[in-house]
Amino acid sequence: MPHPTETLAPYFDLIGVAPGAAPSFDALARLQRGHIEAIPFENLHPLAGLPVPLDIPALLGKFTRRRGGYCFEHNLLYRHALETLGYTTTPLLARVRVNAAPGTVTPRTHMLLLVDINGERFISDTGFGKATPTAPLRLVPGPAQATPHGMYRITGSGDTYTLENDTDGGWAPLYAFELQPAYPVDVEMSNWYVSTSPASHFTRDLMAVRTVAGGRHVLHNARYTFYGTGAPAVRRELASGEAIVDELETTFGLAAGQVPGLAERLDDIARRPPAS
Repeated sequence: MPHPTETLAPYFDLIGVAPGAAPSFDALARLQRGHIEAIPFENLHPLAGLPVPLDIPALLGKFTRRRGGYCFEHNLLYRHALETLGYTTTPLLARVRVNAAPGTVTPRTHMLLLVDINGERFISDTGFGKATPTAPLRLVPGPAQATPHGMYRITGSGDTYTLENDTDGGWAPLYAFELQPAYPVDVEMSNWYVSTSPASHFTRDLMAVRTVAGGRHVLHNARYTFYGTGAPAVRRELASGEAIVDELETTFGLAAGQVPGLAERLDDIARRPPAS
């Protein structure tokens, strides 16, 4: 019977990180950044009305065939790899706070990981789109923590915390989370809502993010933006569904042309008025 790391060899090859290192902060940081920079964030399946399976063989097969995914897909495979390497992890669910009015209770539609290394706890997340932290964050409320793609901090106390990032307008909340473990059935329920509900922006709007060493490529509907590290954002509008597919294939490295029903949805998106 092959060793568990051997069955994940395609994953480690994909992210460009050898699986031999013992659990440590530095090793975790290499795994997290390697994953994020190798596997794009995208919602092509929900947008095309296709199911989003969460079993490990399906996720591994999808990611190694020039596809990406969103938080549940990213963090479930990432967690499986970490557990295989000897890390102690706890899946958590979070309430997204981006653009949410103060006092609004949002659903738990995001998944992240709590990782314990020699008694020290870290937040490790590979699937929050253009704001994904590209390094583990110590679960220590208050101080700003640097990552290769910006500054983050955790606020709160007890079992309730909020992750924030530093923006041009100051600190902005990303998501609120508690330390109660998320069971597989909880993740399945959240994934079903996110991937099928008409109220979910994953079923209405195109989102794709490719993180690179110097910044992030972002595609939201027909608007492409490159957010360079320490540089002004560069934007352009795409005029057709065909142009969107081409952008997904080239800039993001995604096999978008192979997704059934996607081209029609992208044609509809291209006909929408440009975002303000």
